[in-house]
Amino acid sequence: MTWLIRFALCLPLLVAGCGSSEGGGAATSAAPDDTGAVHKAFETYTKAALAKDGATAQGVLADTVSKYYDDARKLALTATDDQLTGISSTQRLTVYVLRAEVEPALLRDGSPADLLRTSFDKGLVGEAGIAELALGKVNVTGDKASAQAVVGGEAAPYTVDFIREQGVWKVDIAPLMTLADEGFAEAAKQQGTTVNAMIDGVLVTKYGPEKAAALHQPVAG
Repeated sequence: MTWLIRFALCLPLLVAGCGSSEGGGAATSAAPDDTGAVHKAFETYTKAALAKDGATAQGVLADTVSKYYDDARKLALTATDDQLTGISSTQRLTVYVLRAEVEPALLRDGSPADLLRTSFDKGLVGEAGIAELALGKVNVTGDKASAQAVVGGEAAPYTVDFIREQGVWKVDIAPLMTLADEGFAEAAKQQGTTVNAMIDGVLVTKYGPEKAAALHQPVAG
């Protein structure tokens, strides 16, 4: 489980570039056209993320990702810590990071696309992890695809996921959240602490104790 713990603790602020540890349904080898389109979507996404080109990166992300961050945006504006108790550890961390990194006006009035573009432009996507990531074999199940993740030339124990939307393959990073939640839980167990304490530690390390404490309050106005 060491890889899973490391995976969670180095979770990029927009959790980019990886997918789930297992798939559902009967997967089939992808047709050549699908394989090429999946690789093209991945290449477009990774190049744009590394270049901090938010408009291009956002354009190849699945709608599930926009919904995830729109939900986090709303929580960043209004939710107290008590109201965040029932949501996943990764979404709580996303809420706190949005409060720290995104202007209140954008949180209030921006669209999900605006939020994603800004986050990529600000470099909140863990460029080092993306730069080392490549795709292995692609499998397709209807309008969903998964590809073996390859890191540093070696197969990693998770997949990169894709969804076909209106005939176009897009990167779906939403399944990563469950995997990262498992990593947080395992890390907390091994360290004899709680997931909440680990999240607080991440925030204090990045922002300092005073700002980290302030992030537990909804965005004013």
